[in-house]
Amino acid sequence: MGNNNFTAAPSGTFKTSNGLLNVAANKQEQFESLCENIGRDDLVRDPRFADRDLRKDNRAALTVEIERALMAKSAADWEAILNRAGIPAGRVASIPEALENPQVQSRGLLQTFADVAGIGRPVTLTRAGFKLSGADPLVASPPPRLGEHTEEVLRDLGYNDGDIEALRAAGAI
Repeated sequence: MGNNNFTAAPSGTFKTSNGLLNVAANKQEQFESLCENIGRDDLVRDPRFADRDLRKDNRAALTVEIERALMAKSAADWEAILNRAGIPAGRVASIPEALENPQVQSRGLLQTFADVAGIGRPVTLTRAGFKLSGADPLVASPPPRLGEHTEEVLRDLGYNDGDIEALRAAGAI
């Protein structure tokens, strides 16, 4: 079901005027508050959405109606509005936004290699998403250049110099 919650609706990722918003309005009072805050009180009275099970059965129709209302504002605006109303909601960050997040920076989850052979610019990689007491896990080296370890891997697989040269002559490596 992708980003949708099998056990509840509306719960999942919704389109807004500018980005995606993840919402988890699983309880009846959250659904009612969501409808009020997006200006769609009529959805509470719609028989297709009267209770949790009916909302799950009519999830696609409910999503269309909610997204129609959410197009009025950005994901960031809706996040603030809905969170103030007690509805779990958060905008979906792009990869650059996620990597620039102060928490990612504070935890040192990125590691930059300034000098990478054949690249001509620094390369930044994500580190392990966990911390250890003592020494944090680090990335030992930058990613290899394309083909950098081909011969080594082929030799480990049992290929000899003649086999490797034949692969190279055939354009396979």
